[in-house]
Amino acid sequence: MSNSNCIGCPGPVSGQGTLRLRSFAARFSGPVPDVTVHITGDGLDMTVFTDADGIGPDIPVTAPAASYSLDENNTTVRPYATVDIQATASGYYPLTIRGVQIFDGQITLANLDMTPADEADPQSAAQDVILVPEHSLFAGTSGSGPEPLTVCQPRVLEQPIIPEYITVHLGKPSASAQNVTVSFRYYIANVASSEVYPTWAGAAKPTTKGPARSTRASGPAP
Repeated sequence: MSNSNCIGCPGPVSGQGTLRLRSFAARFSGPVPDVTVHITGDGLDMTVFTDADGIGPDIPVTAPAASYSLDENNTTVRPYATVDIQATASGYYPLTIRGVQIFDGQITLANLDMTPADEADPQSAAQDVILVPEHSLFAGTSGSGPEPLTVCQPRVLEQPIIPEYITVHLGKPSASAQNVTVSFRYYIANVASSEVYPTWAGAAKPTTKGPARSTRASGPAP
């Protein structure tokens, strides 16, 4: 049960979102069948399995009403439910994802990138835990960084250039972190999911009060 006086607690559970699971072999496009997926959190405790195509059943998850995420002034009531995912399969290292966010009226796609047991350092792979931080809008950390100290001379290209792939540094510019190369489409989708709530799709703008106006299903990953 939620507490309206509890800062950071989820809002009253009056909506429902969907958790969708897909399992892949890490660094490969092939699906991983027969993955055992244990899901817990916010009143949920269940185990499901992926099929021959690496797809699990859609799982309904109770979540706070979408109106909380449409309230741009809300920084005290968490507008989404969270679940933890533990995935295991024969021949692969276990995978844990903590803090997966489920929004009212939305589909959250959880891609389970399973690492083959013979293709990774056993010690690091055995501790493969992905932590999903609180959404930046709710945590108050939205924005990519401080304003630049100098003003650059603008340059207008004759036509827009959209890359096919982009290399991303997984940390602050000065941090010693991994660089990964992903498709630009995947990058944009994940940046957008970190800066806006999925319930905003189709809404003219967030409202200070009122019911949810967007019911189009979307997720934080394509």
